[in-house]
Amino acid sequence: MAASGVAVNAAARVWSPFKDLQNVVEAAIHKRQTDAIHDLEVMLKRHKNDFLTLLKNIPKNATHREAVKKSNTVGLPIHGEQRTQTFPDSFIEEAIIISDLFDLNEFAALELLIAGEDNRPDFPGLTRGLVAVLLYYDGRRSLVNALRTLLLALSGRTWTLGLSPDLTYLTNSYVQKLVEENLTNKILDVLKTMNVTTELDKLQNNRAIGPPKHKKQIQDMYEEIQVTCAECLFCLACQKPLSRNDTLQLISYLKNDNSLQADGSLTPVTLCVLMALLYCFDVSVLEREDAEEITGSMPVFSDPNYISDVHKELKDGAEWQTPELRAVVRFAWGVMLRQLSQYPLAAGAGEYYEEDEMFMDLAIEGQVFSFLHKSVVSVEKLHKEEFHVRRLHGLLTDFIYYMPLKVKEIRNRGDETARIMMAHLQEGQDPPASLRRDFEHLLYLIYELYEKDPLNLDLSLDYWCPEPTSQQESFHHRPPQRQVALYKFVRMAGDLLPASLYVPYIKMLIGLASTTQCAQHCYYLIKNNGSTSSTVSWDHIFTSLNQYYNSLRRESPHSSDPSTSYRLHSRVITPQELEGLVMVLQLVRRVCEQSENCRIAIYENQQWSVVMLLFGLVSCSVPPQMKAELLKVLASLARTPEYAATLWQTLEGSQVLVTVQQGSGKQSGGIQVELDEVESRNEEYPITCAFLEFLAMLTDTPIPAALGAGSRAPGFDPYLLYVRDDVFLKFGARAYKNPGEKWEVAALSLGILRKLLQDYEIQGEHFTDQVVETGTGQTIVANKPAGFTLMVNMLRDSRLYQMILRILNDAMNHFESYTTTPGQKNLEKAALLCLQMIEITLEKEELFVDMVRDTGSPLLVTPMDRLLLGINPRTGKADYIVTVAKYMMFNSTMPEHTLAAMRILYMVGKSSTIQSDLVTLFTENKESSEQLLHGFVECLDTDDPEDDTQEEQVDEDTEVSSSKVRNSTRQYLLKLMINSLEQPAPNLAHFLLGFELRKPVSKTNLQDQGVLTSPKTCLHSVLTILTRGIGAGTGPQCLIETPKLAELGYRLIYMLAANKDASLPTLRYLRTSHDFLYRQLQHLPYEHKNYKHSVMNHQSWLLKTVAVELRVTSINRQRSHTQRLMKLILDDYDEDQTSVLQPVGQGPDESEYFSASRLGDLTASQYTRTVKGRQYRRRIMSLLDTVQFSQQYPDQIHLEFFDYRLIQQVITSVERKDEGGVTFYDVKSLYRILMNELNNLQGTTMAGQRQMIIEEIEGILRMVIERNKVCQSLHSKHQAFDSWRQVTEIILTACPEDLLQGETRQTVLFELLQDLLMKVADENALPELTAPVAGVILTLMANLRQCFVSEDQDPSEKERRDSQYITLLDRSQTAAKSVSWGQGSGSGSRTLFATSLQMVLKGMIEHILRSSGGQQRVRAKLYGALLYYLQIANKPKVSQTHLLDEAAGSVESRLLAASDSEYDQLRKENISSILSYGDTFMDLLCRDACDGLDVGRMLALSVLDCILMMDKFNQWLTFISSKGYLQHLVDSLSADDDKLMSVLAGSVDNLKVLYLYESKLSLLTRAAETAVGASTLLRCGVMEQLAACSFFDMRPDIDRGQTVYGSNDAFLPDPVSRYRHLLFTSLRFCLALLTSLGVENREAGIQVMQFVVAHGDIFHSILLDRQQALNLYALQELALTTAVISRANCQEEDQYAEVDSAEIEFRGHRVRIQRHMVALLPKYCVSEKLNKQLKNLDIQQEDEKRDLKAEVMQAYLEVATNVTSYCRALVSNSGPNVQYCRVLFWPNLEEAMARDIHASGDFALSTLSPAQVPNLGIVVYQLKQCTNHFMRVYENRKQHLSKLEGLSDLSVEDLKQFSTITGEEKMSSQVRQVIAKKRLSQLIAYNYKELQAYSYIIENSLFLLWRHLEYYLLHCVPADKGQSQYQSQARKQLQMRRLQDIVGISQSPMERSGSGENITAGFDLGDSRQHVRQQDIDTLKQAAITVLSDSLFKKIQEINVTFCKSRSHYGFVEAVIRRIKRLLRLHTGS
Repeated sequence: MAASGVAVNAAARVWSPFKDLQNVVEAAIHKRQTDAIHDLEVMLKRHKNDFLTLLKNIPKNATHREAVKKSNTVGLPIHGEQRTQTFPDSFIEEAIIISDLFDLNEFAALELLIAGEDNRPDFPGLTRGLVAVLLYYDGRRSLVNALRTLLLALSGRTWTLGLSPDLTYLTNSYVQKLVEENLTNKILDVLKTMNVTTELDKLQNNRAIGPPKHKKQIQDMYEEIQVTCAECLFCLACQKPLSRNDTLQLISYLKNDNSLQADGSLTPVTLCVLMALLYCFDVSVLEREDAEEITGSMPVFSDPNYISDVHKELKDGAEWQTPELRAVVRFAWGVMLRQLSQYPLAAGAGEYYEEDEMFMDLAIEGQVFSFLHKSVVSVEKLHKEEFHVRRLHGLLTDFIYYMPLKVKEIRNRGDETARIMMAHLQEGQDPPASLRRDFEHLLYLIYELYEKDPLNLDLSLDYWCPEPTSQQESFHHRPPQRQVALYKFVRMAGDLLPASLYVPYIKMLIGLASTTQCAQHCYYLIKNNGSTSSTVSWDHIFTSLNQYYNSLRRESPHSSDPSTSYRLHSRVITPQELEGLVMVLQLVRRVCEQSENCRIAIYENQQWSVVMLLFGLVSCSVPPQMKAELLKVLASLARTPEYAATLWQTLEGSQVLVTVQQGSGKQSGGIQVELDEVESRNEEYPITCAFLEFLAMLTDTPIPAALGAGSRAPGFDPYLLYVRDDVFLKFGARAYKNPGEKWEVAALSLGILRKLLQDYEIQGEHFTDQVVETGTGQTIVANKPAGFTLMVNMLRDSRLYQMILRILNDAMNHFESYTTTPGQKNLEKAALLCLQMIEITLEKEELFVDMVRDTGSPLLVTPMDRLLLGINPRTGKADYIVTVAKYMMFNSTMPEHTLAAMRILYMVGKSSTIQSDLVTLFTENKESSEQLLHGFVECLDTDDPEDDTQEEQVDEDTEVSSSKVRNSTRQYLLKLMINSLEQPAPNLAHFLLGFELRKPVSKTNLQDQGVLTSPKTCLHSVLTILTRGIGAGTGPQCLIETPKLAELGYRLIYMLAANKDASLPTLRYLRTSHDFLYRQLQHLPYEHKNYKHSVMNHQSWLLKTVAVELRVTSINRQRSHTQRLMKLILDDYDEDQTSVLQPVGQGPDESEYFSASRLGDLTASQYTRTVKGRQYRRRIMSLLDTVQFSQQYPDQIHLEFFDYRLIQQVITSVERKDEGGVTFYDVKSLYRILMNELNNLQGTTMAGQRQMIIEEIEGILRMVIERNKVCQSLHSKHQAFDSWRQVTEIILTACPEDLLQGETRQTVLFELLQDLLMKVADENALPELTAPVAGVILTLMANLRQCFVSEDQDPSEKERRDSQYITLLDRSQTAAKSVSWGQGSGSGSRTLFATSLQMVLKGMIEHILRSSGGQQRVRAKLYGALLYYLQIANKPKVSQTHLLDEAAGSVESRLLAASDSEYDQLRKENISSILSYGDTFMDLLCRDACDGLDVGRMLALSVLDCILMMDKFNQWLTFISSKGYLQHLVDSLSADDDKLMSVLAGSVDNLKVLYLYESKLSLLTRAAETAVGASTLLRCGVMEQLAACSFFDMRPDIDRGQTVYGSNDAFLPDPVSRYRHLLFTSLRFCLALLTSLGVENREAGIQVMQFVVAHGDIFHSILLDRQQALNLYALQELALTTAVISRANCQEEDQYAEVDSAEIEFRGHRVRIQRHMVALLPKYCVSEKLNKQLKNLDIQQEDEKRDLKAEVMQAYLEVATNVTSYCRALVSNSGPNVQYCRVLFWPNLEEAMARDIHASGDFALSTLSPAQVPNLGIVVYQLKQCTNHFMRVYENRKQHLSKLEGLSDLSVEDLKQFSTITGEEKMSSQVRQVIAKKRLSQLIAYNYKELQAYSYIIENSLFLLWRHLEYYLLHCVPADKGQSQYQSQARKQLQMRRLQDIVGISQSPMERSGSGENITAGFDLGDSRQHVRQQDIDTLKQAAITVLSDSLFKKIQEINVTFCKSRSHYGFVEAVIRRIKRLLRLHTGS
């Protein structure tokens, strides 16, 4: 088919291209975007035909129509799509209707309908057809707007836009071509065919008009198109005068134009065309110096036929439809001819110039001045168009200047007319209607033209010429001749003024006095007239008023009826005189309003007594019109605050409003009677309106507190009651001749009420009654302030409140009809004031209600938000708040109403209880809900840029532009949503942002507008604002055009992302539909120099949102998204800088963009990267560069009048916090306080200095404003760093580690640390700004340490390292130090980053020193970071030696190893760097360790601990001991005793003391690890301090049924865990002390034992070990206790020392401890029962993450090792040889033959002999069991080693076996291998520790066995031998072995036994001999043969060869075995 080659464009060719054209033209010309010039050139070429065929539709096509009709079956191709599309029948039918309606091509109509369907979300409630109609007119409007903008940019004679030369050339050449192709005629043709009424009728007949709003939109757009076309002609004529033909076309158009409005004025279109023609006749350029250059291009001069043809057309042409229009054109032509005749440039048309007078006469005869006055100047739009006013001004002034004779002629004619009129009036006849009043109309025209000056053009100044006061001044200042001529006209027009011209002349003066200077000139002109006896002089004016007043006073009637009074006094003054008086009063008012100097002169003139005269006339019965003017003059005088107080008192005294009741109480007169009886009857209210204006002006200044004092209760109440009750509350019930006056009365009343409410300051005294005395001595209650009364009324359901809501409701009903009504502006003003009343009440409500509550006032008030939820009696629904919200729909036409409504919603929405009610009300009706939502969206969609001077909030009393108001509305809307998001769901923000309201918010699936019937929401609008400009070089446009709105937008996005309900839907939508964060992040950091405003906060909110996104994607394992963002933030190289500006990841399916192969392309924007060397600086670093830590503060101000200290106090009193938590100072409150102070000053001296004081106040305010800026700047910098911190910490802590690992991670960390430390090292950095840096340094250092730790755990990482990863900083340093690092164990990271490490260390120490001035929290974090740093030099805890062969770990290999590893070298470098800071750092660290915050002390102690560990030369130890810090720490142990006791008693208030004690003991333990430190601590009395601590004695009762772990809550430990923390730490310290000093140091052992004895009961209970089950912590407790005792109790007592009672007690405790220790040996034998217990334990605790079996076994073996060691020490240290050593075991080997000594249950019975001495069989049993266990563990270890070596070859089952500890989660084989490797290494380490314990027990047991066998077999004398022999032997031994007398009593063992004491537990030889018999010896010998077999010794020797030999002294085990065998062989015969 024929149409098959044409595709349908879904963008609608009659709409979308024109919108794009307008946008490009606006961007290039108005927004001055340089990158849009090329686009403009392309667009202009594309649309040239559209301009030339202006508004001509694409013609219909029968083929296209047929194709459209068949598209329900045969699809149409769609542009940009591969497939065709079919349309339903209804769609086709509507397309045909649109085509016929607009005579439009069928395809274009179809496209328009498609666009209507797509854009329905922007027009809720409309069908696609109605939307298509709007789009049709919108496209046409866009086309003509683009044309007008091009014509505005045209360079010419009238204005210039200052465009670039390229753009100027482009527009000029383009427009010139359009003009050459007859553009003017095309525009005129369009104007001729356009008629809004016809168009609307056509649409109505075709049902193409929808609701009233739709009709209003169409009508407005159509009229705008008309006016814009006319403005195109106007712009063209202004810049380049039209050619002859075009000018004649304009004349022809006007000739046939008869379109006047109802009031007789021209339509805006006709006015524009007329002005265009007038500019064609404008030759004012002849007066300029460069006239020759310009006139060459003007057709008047260049076209020889121009003047003749136009002249002929205007002179002899046919009649015009509107003759007056012809008169105006002739008038302009006549003026032009006269101008041309005055200049030689215009020579050549002299015959036409002579007819200028003729044309002027024709124009004047055509009533030109009357028409200009009534039909041209009266057009409302005219005064808003600068060049319209300028052209009329030029026309009038040219007429007066160039044609003075003609002016004089019409003046003379006016005088003649006046005489005729006077004659007729004297004869009582009406003057003839044919009288010419041209001069009168000229005066009225001047009045109308200059009376209003909204653009502040000051054109009326041309009429005033100040007369020189001296000849010298006249010589220096010569005004232009034109100005002199105009001033002469004004002056001469008032000379010999006839009565009929008096009023017009006064009106002209009123119009010319429209500015301050003009008013002053007018005042002096009238003043100077007084010397000439002129009727227009101030003396004459006020004399006349005074005469009139006196006549009224003389003939005052007695009737109280005002109407009667007026009739009686009508003879006093004629209507003409009344009109004249009214007019002069208006002149006085105008002069007083405009000029304060004139106001002062008139007020203070004693001769005139203006105030008394005016009040006197007001009190008399004068006509209402005059009384109203009198009141308005008083209102103008009240503009001066000094006069307002006097006027208040005069008003009160005159009783114009009766405030004091007389006699019976009936009012005898006054304003109120005028209102009720005169004005209500006349249905006109001028007096009331004027009096309200007077009150409004008076209330601009503070109302005198004593107003009316003496005669009534002082206060404003009578006036308030009049305004509120008599006027406002009754205004709706009165009749009005002029309907618009009704709303004027309401608006004036509301204006006063709003002002009183706004100015009210709430004070406590207002809530109590104040009693005052009257003049008669009575006491009455004083009136409350007016604001207080209004607040009470507004917070109740009062009549005032109901009337305000009624007005809002009525106004909204009217606005929704989209029609106009008389008084529309006053209606809108009244509605605005009602909204502001509610708004102000909400602002003051909280403080007012609080004051009611605090003062105990009986007032009953209701919060405004609750009142707004009340039921509307007119509708029966709670729709007040909905009515308020509906004002959001009128943002384009009534922006101030929208702002007030938005503020109300903003304040009401702060209440969490009302949020759900608001949502319910807004969504109750679907249609209303859609309209409301769209109203909010429209508020955001306005395109007004923010002004540089725009304040965040718009003050109600300030005239502001609509742009500022709309921007403020948008900002409040975003604040409303931000605040609402913090409220429970569902809230208002969820409604506005499009979230689900009927199901959980988190279940929402956000969509683009129109998708799945989704409406357009505020979220869509916000994203549109924020993303405009993304991808271009300039970045987001919102940062340039609307920075404050953009900041709130970014904050809203962050709030959504951080909100628990809205986070997931929002981030998902941003990620999938917009790729929002990635595209925004490409432009970070923002270049601050490119923006006028700070963009720091914008960047902060965006970065915080990025941090949330990184966290969420990491948690949800959306790895590709995380990796993409991290790559953009962290990359330091440039891969593809040319394609980065293209949007990435559009659409829901982004998988192709996230593949690993494409990640390299997703780099950052070239506009945000700065080159550093050959690499690009990482974005994270560039972002850090934008954070500043310095701040400029304002200079201190010098004050002369105020006390600086008091001013500071006042400034502090106005300190506030805004919603963001930013501190600021309330400038308005401060200004009010200072001005009140100034007003309270009295005396003439202060009066002279008032101006200087005001200047000083202004200086104070400027200083406070600067302080506010500093506060805001500091807050922004805090936020900037905090946002950067969040991103950094999230990347390092929450994102997958494998995305940033290895050397890259270390390099990033080092760069961040170095940059941070450099920034805080700046001398200008503020401590309050740098304080948060410490926390980041702590995080970074923790990560850096983890990098090194991870590397240590995976040695293979070192092998993959290469020199290319060394940072640039490290490369630049010499490698001298680094070379020596790798000599030990290869080159590691500590070597590669050597320089960086030291720089970081020095930077941290310097930062610590800089923060020494009291920032303890900062130093605490820095100590934590320093602690992490120092731990980098620590060797891995898991030594690799257990993975090697035994020979590799031998003593020889350790001795031959390299002297320094990289760890040792790093320690040396660290300690060298630390020592380089001398005593300063030492002293600071020690002081922080001893005093300050507990956390800081703990960390400082830990740092000291690390430094002491590295300091091999003990320099730090020497310092802390010499300075007394060590002694202080030791002394503080007992000081913490009481706190620790309370902690152990169960208190959780101060657990910090627990950890602080641990930190102290940890440091002391570190000090005690050296002999010097241990000795120093002993001298400091550390053990005495510990012995004195009572908290050790508070050991809690331990539950015997505890689990293996017991209770160990790390966060809040129970008392048992707390006690074990303390005890374990103390015991470890004792161990360190004893180990450092050695077992030979008797003093150390004694002091430790004294500590043990001091808390003997506790240690006895531990040693008794009543735990039946295996409890890990109980075993660890016992292990530590036995370890300390075994080392401290090695030395025997000196038997020859003097013994006192304390020593006796001490030895007794030692005996008891020895007994307990030996009793532990049989219990802690390795047995089969133990294995069973461990197996069961492992099964029960399989879910635990720790290897419980290994830990329990290790603790168990430690106890066994310690006990065995203790027994060995007792034996070996008790005598020089076996004959004199102590014997601990009974000669019985029964246990050695048992399979399991624990199997019997109560093993104590089987392990103790009758004499309660353990059997020697226990030692043999332990020896055998340890040997067996050793072999089994050794084999397991070999298997684990082989599996570790062949890890990659392990089977799946083996891998599962070693990775089950991680749970049942599915994982890859690689991950399983990693876990298995870790588990195997752990098992091997446990095995190694077990083997060490077994070998140690074996060695000690062999020694004990050998000693006892040697004694029993060689030296023991059985008890059943001869007595004498026994006694002599015993006596001999007793003498030799006094050391064994452990009780210190000189009795012999036999003597003691004879006394009946059981001392067999003494374990000495004498005791044993009482029971050992020969039979025991023989049994021992027999059993030894069996038990001590060769197989046992062979196993031991094998163990010795394989394990023990390389780790213990050579040959010990072999020697002992050899001696045992010899004993057995010699004495048993084995």
